[in-house]
Amino acid sequence: MLSVAFVLSAIAVLFFAYLTVQHLMSEPLDELSGDEPLDGGLQQVEGGLAPVPINAGATSIAPTPLPTIGAWEGNERVNILLLGIDRRPGEAFVSRTDSMMVISVDPQTDTASILSIPRDLYVQIPGYGQDRINTALVYGAREGDYLDGAALAMQTVSSNLGIPINHFVLVDFGAFVRTIDLLEGIDVQVPYEINDSMYPDMDYGYDPLYIPAGLQHFDGQTALKYARTRHADSDFNRAYRQQQVLFAARSKALSLGLTQMLVRAPSLYREVEDGVRTDLSLEQILRLAKTIGDIPSENMRNEVLDQDYVTSFRTPGGASVLLLNADTAMPLIQSLFNQ
Repeated sequence: MLSVAFVLSAIAVLFFAYLTVQHLMSEPLDELSGDEPLDGGLQQVEGGLAPVPINAGATSIAPTPLPTIGAWEGNERVNILLLGIDRRPGEAFVSRTDSMMVISVDPQTDTASILSIPRDLYVQIPGYGQDRINTALVYGAREGDYLDGAALAMQTVSSNLGIPINHFVLVDFGAFVRTIDLLEGIDVQVPYEINDSMYPDMDYGYDPLYIPAGLQHFDGQTALKYARTRHADSDFNRAYRQQQVLFAARSKALSLGLTQMLVRAPSLYREVEDGVRTDLSLEQILRLAKTIGDIPSENMRNEVLDQDYVTSFRTPGGASVLLLNADTAMPLIQSLFNQ
């Protein structure tokens, strides 16, 4: 979920202790155990649409990473697709994409940026036709595993938004919650009261949520709820809250310092290893964590593709989705990713 965290805020947090232990154990991060393909066919994506075929006889195209995008070598700008996975207990790892962000880090200019992408953005998914952008991960994994799903998600973001994507990170609800708890919580300035009577629980029921305005200390579960709730306001505000949580987690991790992170590393590794997937190598992540930790807060920029950059649209089938407004969105994207 996090949604929900990371490679800007996520990697510095969700990963720093995690990586430290991996380093001590001399195990590559991208050989995590516990990966499982989808059971049966395509899993239902919450509120998802039936894909619109490119033509009547079209067959799915196996996604492959974009050949023009190379692995990060540590000196140039790197763009990472972060996907928060709505995986409930007992479900396969590849599940609904609850949040989607592109995190960009440029070691040469000592800057970083985050762009949150709305789940309902209606796009062309290579090989599958038009659908919400958050369905790409599941489509790609329907005949493979999370690597195929991540490859298609990367292709989809790159082809529709013009952002070259180098790597991916997948994080599920459990990993996010446990990480915040092992950090002993985070402090968040809540700008307005939140009262969500329809917040979803882990069994597809409801768990009413109330959070007062003001400075709040969140444990993992409350931080997750704050980042995910959407019924009290818009999905765009939800995206801003997710970014707020990421920065709060980064601040907490940095405040603890290396010694405390090393002390907590074994517990963090055990708690989150089943809930994180990435194609970043151990060396890349260690370098990235250090780079992010050294970037001044004033050099970090966060944006959301909100109502200024998208337009509401209703599909022929009656579903409410969002269309990208290229006239306003592309200048923003170019400024964020130095294109």
